[in-house]
Amino acid sequence: MKLKSILVLFLLLCVTYSVDAQNDRSKQNDRFDIEAIKKEKAEYLKKVLNLTDAEKKAFLPLEAEFMAKKFEVNREARRETRELRNKQNKTDADYKRITQLNIESEQREAQLQVEYYKKFADVLSAEKIEKYRTADLKFKEETLKRHREKFHKGEKFD
Repeated sequence: MKLKSILVLFLLLCVTYSVDAQNDRSKQNDRFDIEAIKKEKAEYLKKVLNLTDAEKKAFLPLEAEFMAKKFEVNREARRETRELRNKQNKTDADYKRITQLNIESEQREAQLQVEYYKKFADVLSAEKIEKYRTADLKFKEETLKRHREKFHKGEKFD
């Protein structure tokens, strides 16, 4: 009888562990894979901009740095906006604060853009910089569209 109880307990622990592991994997699949998107974007930019080896070596790290800084500049605004969205009794002062925070973030982002486009000019032609602006926007739109389609179909993000 004791052996049977131990066996049942062991099987119960195995099933519990298996379900927990599946839930953890499922939660991970619900999120964007940022590293995969970064790699995909780098490949996309190499192709669309027709970058030389020297340009790839100089431009791609700069572009990645620029994107990381833009993400940081907007972090607080995103967090505050999300909190406001979830707040029950929103006030006019809440909306004013969020609007101001978003405007300030956009100003800092514009300053970053000026700074980094000057750096880009050291390694890319003006034509490639303009192609980059278009390619960056197109990549964002296509990536967002792809993930929205997966979400609406009930698929998990990968």
